Amino acid sequence: MDEDGLTDADVEQAVMKGGVVATLTEDPRGSRFVVRGFGLDEETEVEIVCRFLQSSSLRIITVYAIEE
Repeated sequence: MDEDGLTDADVEQAVMKGGVVATLTEDPRGSRFVVRGFGLDEETEVEIVCRFLQSSSLRIITVYAIEE
């Protein structure tokens, strides 16, 4: 996240307005989800890898900008 110059606000925007593009189910700790959306500038495409905890909280595992 830091290396790609992304902020907490970029991540929040991408999670709230993006969508799940992949579900990774082979992890014994539980399913992970890849969410893709855009940062605040509406140009930077962002992917967030996350999972839901038993407490229904969302744990963000990693965040990165997609470079094409």
